[in-house]
Amino acid sequence: MYSKHIIKDWQILSPAGRVLVINGFTFNLGFFMLLPYLADHLHHDLGISGWYVGVIIGLRVLSQQGLFLVGGTLGDRLGYKRLILLGCAVRIIGFALLGVGQSIPILLLGAFFSGFAGALFTPSSQAYLASEYPEPKARAKVFALQNLTSEAGMLLGPLVGLSLLYVDFALVGLISSALFTLLFIIQWRFLPELDSQKAQTSAQQPFWQQWRKMLTHKAFMQFVLCSSVYHLLFHQLYIAVPHQIRSVTQDVSIITWVFVTSSVMGVLMQMPVSRFVASHLGTARGVGFGMAIMGSGYLWLNLSFSYLPALPFILCAVFFSLGSMLVLPLLGAYVPKFCSSKELGSHYGLYSCIGGIYAFTGNISSGWLLSSTNLSHGWIWAGLATFGILSGTLLFRQITHHANRKEEIFLD
Repeated sequence: MYSKHIIKDWQILSPAGRVLVINGFTFNLGFFMLLPYLADHLHHDLGISGWYVGVIIGLRVLSQQGLFLVGGTLGDRLGYKRLILLGCAVRIIGFALLGVGQSIPILLLGAFFSGFAGALFTPSSQAYLASEYPEPKARAKVFALQNLTSEAGMLLGPLVGLSLLYVDFALVGLISSALFTLLFIIQWRFLPELDSQKAQTSAQQPFWQQWRKMLTHKAFMQFVLCSSVYHLLFHQLYIAVPHQIRSVTQDVSIITWVFVTSSVMGVLMQMPVSRFVASHLGTARGVGFGMAIMGSGYLWLNLSFSYLPALPFILCAVFFSLGSMLVLPLLGAYVPKFCSSKELGSHYGLYSCIGGIYAFTGNISSGWLLSSTNLSHGWIWAGLATFGILSGTLLFRQITHHANRKEEIFLD
């Protein structure tokens, strides 16, 4: 039954939609083959000090999150297909350098290229997909399909990377680079230029005027500031949850089970959850419940079972994944309500850029709080739950408030 629904959903996709949905799988497959093992490779294989490892990893994050707005704006002006191709080409170089690099300058260059590549193709890929499906219900469904394939890539990537590590880390980098080479060829051959972008002229307002317009667009900024809590909550899986696991048990394999649980749920349940939202909840309640469930999932970490130490973390992953399946496709599909089709790239870029700021700030804050000996971790989990519930409530109110009004209200 589930496979029949997937096949049916796949058949309604346009040729461009199919390419972009496949992107989600291939991007994450290549990315998660390499990145989970990069820090360990730098420290143990190359003997690089922890400070330089942090700089290399941090540069990759900063060059991606900090430049999303630049990449999205370039996509609006140069064309989404061009930026997707350019992003693939830059990541080919970046991952190859990270795989074979032995010196810090080469590794820093590889980190910058691999991060900047994401800033180039991610907003343009989202903008292209949104442009391809202007009808809101169809757009929400196709974003859910892309999330499903992304989860599949996130699940398989570390497993493929781990198997290649038994040969050599350089092979991981080169195979990841080869995947993006294949993806480049597929995009170049099968992804058409958007008709709306073909007709665009160079007579566009200066980018700083466009950025100012976005930043002073009250409805859009309210949406972005509330929805970016998703990124704050999501990135705690990489810092807060592993830290708590190590403080409870020496069995670090639980970290793997947390990500496996989340990914498997995403692959198996994303489309049924999205159909349930479309038929029973609607966007406002789907986003509201999703954010609240994501944040509240961290409350399970207050529990402790000596006979089954992994249980609280698995329960956290289950609730977190359920909330993410509810909210993530809806947020991505909702951004086009705030702009014209010619400004989608810059709006997705700003949306992702502020999400990155939230994630970066949240990681620093939670890392500092978790290292404190005077603060119970229960307060941290309560704080994350509060963020989720509060943002979900505010998003519910905003979406409900504008649900029956014309879309032009967002363009004022």
